[in-house]
This record gives sequence, C-alpha cells and structure tokens, in this order.
Amino acid sequence: MQRIVKAAALTALVTLACSSPAQQLKGKKVYYINAYHTGYAWSDGEEQSVLKGLEPLGVEVKIARMDTYNDKTPEHLAKVSAECQATIDEWKPDVVVVSDDAPMKAVYKPFYKDKDVPFVFCGVNWTAEAYGVPNKNVTGMLEICPVQDLVAEMRKITPGKTIGFLAADAFTPRKDGENSSKVLGVELQCIYAKTFAEWKQGFLDLQSKVDLLIIGPNMGITGWDEAAARAFAEANTKIVTGAFHDFLNNLALVSFNKLASEQGEWAAQAAVQIMKGTSAGTIPVASNQKGELVINARIAKKSGISPAFELLQSAKVLE
Repeated sequence: MQRIVKAAALTALVTLACSSPAQQLKGKKVYYINAYHTGYAWSDGEEQSVLKGLEPLGVEVKIARMDTYNDKTPEHLAKVSAECQATIDEWKPDVVVVSDDAPMKAVYKPFYKDKDVPFVFCGVNWTAEAYGVPNKNVTGMLEICPVQDLVAEMRKITPGKTIGFLAADAFTPRKDGENSSKVLGVELQCIYAKTFAEWKQGFLDLQSKVDLLIIGPNMGITGWDEAAARAFAEANTKIVTGAFHDFLNNLALVSFNKLASEQGEWAAQAAVQIMKGTSAGTIPVASNQKGELVINARIAKKSGISPAFELLQSAKVLE
C-alpha cells in the first residue's frame, strides 16, 4: 500500500472519469445511501467525495442516511431499508451508490442482488462475499485496514513480535481484529471495551503484555471523552502504539490511515462509468491503496520514544 505522498498510479477508470466535461451527465440520477449519520467522520468523508465526483458533472444526487450507528435495532434497520427500497423503485436512479455495510446487507442483498439496478459500494469492511458479491449488477471498493503497513512503520521504531489490539466492543472493530490477525499471521491479544473505563484499563494492561499496541475504532464506547482519552494516551504510553484511522491520530504514536476520500472518489468514478454505459459487474471490485503516515510528536515526547529522522521526514507530524 502506498502513502498518500506517493499516490497510487491512476487506473484507466479514474482517468476517464476525471476527464469528463462539466454537465456531461446532466439528467442522470444517483441515489446515495449512507449507512450512518451526518457527523460520523468516516462516512462524512465518503459522502463528500461522492458528491464532489458527481455533482459537477450535472448528476442529480439524492441522499439517504440510515443512522444505523445511533439506532442499531432490527426494527429501525427494517424501516430505513424499506424507505430506501421505496425510493429506488419510485425515483428510478441510474445508479445506487452505498457506503459501508448496512445498505449492502439490508438493501442490496435482499432486494436488488442480481437485478437490473446497478449498485456501487464503498467502505465495506474486508469482504463483500456475504452480500452476494461478485454479481452482474454490483461493483465497489472494499475497506481494508492497512495493518501490514502500520506494523512495518511501528517496527521501524521498535522491533516487536507480540501485538495487542484495543478497540470498541462492536461488529466492525471485532472484524478488524480478526482480519488483522490473519493478515499479520500472528495471534493478536485483543481487548474489546464497552466503556471508557474498560478502554483505559485495557490500554494500561496490554502495554505490560505486548511489544506493540494497535488502537482500533472507538465508536460505541460508553462514556467516551475525546479530550480525556487524548490526555490519558499522552500520559500513559510506554510502548509503540499505532492506528489506521485519522480520528485516532491523537491516541497513537504512529498512524497509517485509511482515507475515506479514496473510497468516495472511487465510488463516484465507477458510477460515472456505469452511467456512460459500462456494466457494473464488469468493473472489478477494488480495495484501498493509499495511506497517510502520521507521527504524534506529543506522545513521542512524553513517552520518550523517538522515531528515526527518516520516518519523521516521510510523515505528517502532529505537534
């Protein structure tokens, strides 16, 4: 995986999409289904990038936000999924773009898999096989945690074999932990916290048990206090810690971040090609290729852990 400062070579798909004249697709319609809500940092980035890639071309975009983070009940999922289905059937968009797992699980798979309506997904974690992908009417970009790149950067500071994983006790973090273990070929020592107090205790406990500590997503932890978590991490980091989400930059010494913008940009570009006549199923499913390396100088200073000059030269430094 390449750092953002060494952006991956653009594919023919991207080149064609970016060269489209303004308003070329005026009259075309895209229905965008966001799994979460406004204010959820990751999906906000995906949504903004989708709009940026479509609206300048004259595409009319209608947005649904399923809010499955704030309301996880089956009744809510059934209700919002039915609303999305009704909009698709009545409005008849040229392409449906969806972000993250919920709309693939509750909209695409039960109602539109192997149908005529083309779908493009982004932000689906690790694999989309459970949702009937690949299929003739769907393509997308998977969201793969760049854990190999992250650990490689962490080991440039301190070589280590044993690795811990600390995250919220929720579906996506558990999926990240399980798949990270497979990718790295080692058994991670995992703690999944339900409360902020459990997270802080896990942070302390794991540092006495492992050489390196990966901090995973914290969404859903009861009582989470971002300012307090930042101060706690700065005061209590004793070993090299890492993360792969930019919203965790304040908690980890080293971050190698996935980019929500890459997901949204790819989805918009694929939608453009479909509206130009390409069949969705002929566009290969992709996975994220870019990353941003960040060093937290505050944690480095307080922990006494000093990254090499070469690492600092190639990273964004958080003062």
